[in-house]
Amino acid sequence: MRNSWVRVGRLPLLALLCSVICAVALSACGSSDSSSSSSGQSTGDDATGETVSSGGSWASSPEGKKVNAIVEELYEGSYDPPPKSGPPAQSGKTVWYISCGQEYEACVQQADAFKEAGSKLGWNVTVHDTKAVQQAYGEIIKQAIAAKVDGIATLAGDCPNMKSALEEAKDAGIPVVNYAGLDCDYEGFGGGEPLFTETLFYAGYHDFIEQGEAYARDRGIVAIQHMQGEGEILNLEVQAVAADEGYTRGFRQAFDEFCPDCEVIGVPFTLDQVPTKASQVWAAAIQSHPDADSLSNPLDAFMALGLKTTLIGADRDLWVIGAEVPPANLKLIEEGLQGAGLAVSGYVWPMWGMADTLNRVFAGSEEFPDEGGGWILVDKTHNMPPAGQQVEPPVDFKAAYEKVWNG
Repeated sequence: MRNSWVRVGRLPLLALLCSVICAVALSACGSSDSSSSSSGQSTGDDATGETVSSGGSWASSPEGKKVNAIVEELYEGSYDPPPKSGPPAQSGKTVWYISCGQEYEACVQQADAFKEAGSKLGWNVTVHDTKAVQQAYGEIIKQAIAAKVDGIATLAGDCPNMKSALEEAKDAGIPVVNYAGLDCDYEGFGGGEPLFTETLFYAGYHDFIEQGEAYARDRGIVAIQHMQGEGEILNLEVQAVAADEGYTRGFRQAFDEFCPDCEVIGVPFTLDQVPTKASQVWAAAIQSHPDADSLSNPLDAFMALGLKTTLIGADRDLWVIGAEVPPANLKLIEEGLQGAGLAVSGYVWPMWGMADTLNRVFAGSEEFPDEGGGWILVDKTHNMPPAGQQVEPPVDFKAAYEKVWNG
């Protein structure tokens, strides 16, 4: 497994959400504004842009020093490069892309990115919306089989929820590639035969659970630096989705390792409770924990789906560690309603990687390399792009893919 804070130019090592989501999968860049550290001087900036003193007892502890070093690396970004070789574009294909839910900004960005990549490959790509309902994946796959498409791409759908449809696609010879979902051989499902044709190998991880845990762990480390090794943080925790439960584990792992004196207060809810019921759950948690001064939001789209209103209505000075930081959330950072996030550039890179993976399937390739990618820490004083723009990675991955696809 790669170290999640190795910078570009070193050995290939990783990315959420981005992803995230997706994404976990993962992200973008700018220059590092971090300060050098010396005894009695600042060790850099925390995620609010305020300097962290090395003279404090926690900052000078072994844990504090490690956390500060990791945060400085995250400001510089963590990326693997895209593939340098592969089959040329297998043009003329009809592909259905199954979205994780077009009401979510991140899902819209991912769908648009896959369509863009597909157009460069000469494919006819249509987007089909699950509306964030897991059972819808199987229904759409069966419709795609009836339509005799050439290939299918799925985002954030777990195999058991579409098992019979995947078996039918396999029998029909229609490949299904996946990102941010778990195959049927995942031990948490009891194990079984894998049914996705291929799962995206992204940012150094074959396993999306491991990728998500690494991403969430880095988010936790950023929060720990802000908290200076003590205090309470509310952690919004999505239930009943394996990948999201992995996010929760990764976030808590950071606190177990670097901040044992901190208290992570879980705030469980399910996606089908968003926005109304979930907003009530969030508000109740904020009200019942008056000593918490930080909050972890694992999906930035929740801000537009009730969390922003909840935070404003709570009238509390809560510092928020977000996630993917699309433009809407970058604006919230500027306004002070969000402290920081690990940018994954709208999950555009993994969507190009998924298109490359499907293209390799179409070409009959047996090589499915790391598609590259990663993430970068953004706050008010670090890596902010011009207003309204996306955080962009320091690698022109689109040009790299097009060079491969053009032969």
